[in-house]
Amino acid sequence: MGFDAAAEKYIQTLAGRLSDFERTSTTVNDQRVTVFHDRSLEISKFGLVDTVFVVGTADTPAEAASFSEAAFEYGLSVKSKLPRGLGGNLVVYPVVVTDTDLTEWISEYAPKHWSAFEFPVVVYPAESTVDYNLSTPIWGLIYYKGFRETADTTLHP
Repeated sequence: MGFDAAAEKYIQTLAGRLSDFERTSTTVNDQRVTVFHDRSLEISKFGLVDTVFVVGTADTPAEAASFSEAAFEYGLSVKSKLPRGLGGNLVVYPVVVTDTDLTEWISEYAPKHWSAFEFPVVVYPAESTVDYNLSTPIWGLIYYKGFRETADTTLHP
């Protein structure tokens, strides 16, 4: 099975796990991507939370960083109109599906945003593994455990 077929198979698996999410396709950073989006009221996050998974590909650290940034911007564009920090929350998972080793990049890439989260995940379908940054910023202490659990369960190939 080629990489494109493996990536498509992964998206189909993810669609089963995120069946309650709205699934769309769009263009992010000049590539066609699959997006899963849900909006729910979460007391633990003090308001309405938009959770967005943007699934695309990258072969280099520069491509992965650019994709992650663009995925976050896309998440901002579909977020509720409630202001960030005042009842409107955003969690974006830029999901990079690749067969290239991006371990060093993901271990160093730690984006920060005001009252929103960008939690990039690298998925290796051939190895059936996921990778993400293991550090936890002080300001994200209560949230990052949940982000990692989502990566390990929902996003695992």
